[in-house]
Amino acid sequence: MIKCIQSKCKISQDDPILDVGCGNALLLTQLAKLGFSNLYGIDYSAPAVKLANSIVKDQNIENITLKEFDFLTDDVKTLPTFSLVLDKGTYDVISMDDESKEKRNRYKENIVDLLQPNGMFLIVSCNWTQLELNAQFGDVFQVVHTIPTPSFQFGGAVGNTLSATLYQTL
Repeated sequence: MIKCIQSKCKISQDDPILDVGCGNALLLTQLAKLGFSNLYGIDYSAPAVKLANSIVKDQNIENITLKEFDFLTDDVKTLPTFSLVLDKGTYDVISMDDESKEKRNRYKENIVDLLQPNGMFLIVSCNWTQLELNAQFGDVFQVVHTIPTPSFQFGGAVGNTLSATLYQTL
């Protein structure tokens, strides 16, 4: 994700970036160390946000804002808008729910609402193929870049262990 952000995203280091489901904020701290200065992370888990805040504090990073926030039920219009939104597994978790179709639609609407014009969305999934992600997001995003991911072969078919795609709003 880092290499893609550095080479394929047409953003400056001071553009706002959001990590949806930031967990321990590892991705955000790596971006901060690379000079990105307007970083924001949300997670529905209070313990995760508490841990992330302690990691950010221990590393003396001051340009990351972390917030406990449920991406599906809290009002995303209370958040700022972003040049880039990142997801490394949140969509996968949402997709496992019994009401996943409705939640996936809400997720997509929220991503779109959070992006600035020409905003970018970078998603990494271990549950969805590249074609499935494109089918789910293709009505609101265009593919900018597909990140090569490890592949495997089984029974004569070739597949990938992950799908990783950078999209831009239409």
